[in-house]
Amino acid sequence: MRSTTRIIAVALGLAVLLGSVTGCSNSNAVAKVNGTTISREEFDSIVAVAKKQDPTMASLKDDDPQFLEYKRLILDSMIEAELVRQEAKRLGAKIGDAEVDAKLEEIKLGYPDEETWNNTIEQSGMTMEQIRQSISDQMMYQFLYDKVAPPSKVTSEQVEAYYEQNKSTQFKTDDQSHLYHILFAADDKATAEKVLAEIKAGGDFEALAKKYSTDPGSRDAGGDLGTASTANYVPEFKQAADKLKVGEVSGLVKTEFGWHIIKKTEEIKGGIQPLSAVAESIKSTLETEARNKLWQDYLDNLRAKAKIEILDKTLATTESTETTGTSTETTAK
Repeated sequence: MRSTTRIIAVALGLAVLLGSVTGCSNSNAVAKVNGTTISREEFDSIVAVAKKQDPTMASLKDDDPQFLEYKRLILDSMIEAELVRQEAKRLGAKIGDAEVDAKLEEIKLGYPDEETWNNTIEQSGMTMEQIRQSISDQMMYQFLYDKVAPPSKVTSEQVEAYYEQNKSTQFKTDDQSHLYHILFAADDKATAEKVLAEIKAGGDFEALAKKYSTDPGSRDAGGDLGTASTANYVPEFKQAADKLKVGEVSGLVKTEFGWHIIKKTEEIKGGIQPLSAVAESIKSTLETEARNKLWQDYLDNLRAKAKIEILDKTLATTESTETTGTSTETTAK
């Protein structure tokens, strides 16, 4: 089952330039959705953008079965986006230039400066017109999602049942350690030994880390690696860290990254989190699952009632087939 996040991502990434094209002949059409044409130009434009954003597809030829399946998935997303647009408008969605402008400005606020924003657009391979259309589509998805899949009430009994079923897996935490380290290049053991001697003589670990560490991620923080399970580290580092008691400093530890000096400042025992600590998270999960089921059921029903014509024979899942009992048909030409 697809979540709303995935659905909206598809709308934002692929559902662009899907307006109705009047006077478009079937020979230039890939599909029709309740009479609205998805033209060859529209489809090819989206395939080009999607291919640029997915480097694994760049080397595939047009007749490669994997690339054909990729294009079928894109067409399916385009059909779904058109169905959503039609239904959202039927239910009263009014999303125009003003709404798109406001959303665009909101998105831009998430970028540090105009140059970064412009570089991101350029790298996406999309024009500003395409981006504006995709934002409009995203808003259509959100409008319809909120309309047909409103939040449902989750009881405390449901939360408790979910907790009991999943507490030994989802809500079990590993032991965690708060660690600091100083990293030296593999060919600079001499400096590592000198700094270790200074620490053993009472030197300030954090000050020495700022001065000598070659790890850009922790150097400026005095070597602070934060609190985490030691399972996150490479085996040699983990083994050395696990042996330390709180307040202890290791000897030199060799890993693929170089030489380390490790300090442990805190240990937090793992275990199963109490219900009180995770109840709100469980409630949110159950609410989302309930909404997504309503949403997917609604989409499935929408598609079942629609007249969908696949006009490109290479994209048709079956050729020259008309499905009886529904308004969905495949017309390969």
